[in-house]
Amino acid sequence: SLVMIEDGIHKGITPAEYHAWEFDIEQPEKGPISNSLLKRFAKSPYAFAHGNAPRPSTALNWGALVDCLLFTPDQFEHEFRMKSDNPHLSDDGGVRSKAAKQWQAEQEEAGALFVSHDECQKAAFAVANLTGEPASGEILDGADYQVALVHTPDHGIPVKALLDAVPAHPNHADSLVDLKTTSANLYSDAGIAREIGKWKYHVQAALYLNIYNKVSDDYRNRWQIIWQSSTFPFEVRVTELDEDYLSKGRAYIRCHLPRFIRALKANRFESPFRKSSSYLPMYSAAFYAEEEEMELLTSLEE
Repeated sequence: SLVMIEDGIHKGITPAEYHAWEFDIEQPEKGPISNSLLKRFAKSPYAFAHGNAPRPSTALNWGALVDCLLFTPDQFEHEFRMKSDNPHLSDDGGVRSKAAKQWQAEQEEAGALFVSHDECQKAAFAVANLTGEPASGEILDGADYQVALVHTPDHGIPVKALLDAVPAHPNHADSLVDLKTTSANLYSDAGIAREIGKWKYHVQAALYLNIYNKVSDDYRNRWQIIWQSSTFPFEVRVTELDEDYLSKGRAYIRCHLPRFIRALKANRFESPFRKSSSYLPMYSAAFYAEEEEMELLTSLEE
């Protein structure tokens, strides 16, 4: 049973409530459209229709744990299970017996994420860093956390978004904020930019700002990302996406969203390569190693 969320801003919604209203490929025209669905469609409409949802990973688990302890600590019991709760553990605490594995599999099937006491302690340390460091602390202090947005444009398919934080601090009253736990090097601007490009965080930024300004009279035009290293000692860096990132995000949405809406309404998700071949341009970077090797061999023969 789909629990629709009505148009507007919903503060303090639980992640479970937000995620319960999910897209059904059997009824694509009903939506809701989300940032992750749009990106999956853009990557391959064909794979989108064949259910290419990403598999949960330990990186996602860690991010979810930090998110939960920071934004919705009261939901911890609902979202997580302690690994030590397993009644069938081996003497050293390992999940080895058939019964132990089966118990864990059943819990995971029901949607529980498993964490250890050690991971919880580390995550608590990570959260203390986020609230304690001046740059991130100022943004998070007094902010509304986990704010759901729903907007149904003229095309009739609702679009939903979940904001990590809507800051109240006067220095950030015109910005929306997202927390990203990352393995990227926080000291490398290029590394962070690659991370944004890889995960299309600029698309999320443009989409969420757009939806927020549609459903709110409190205009915001800045997007900040609080990056936190996913390994000890969980260093924090706050970056603001400049206008170039946001305009690239908007261009992506202008290109892909109308196509997505047409596909949803027609319930047709075809590969763009089906009917015609395409010309392949030269990408010289792919051949640098080959050219260097030939140059090396030539130089050795001289």
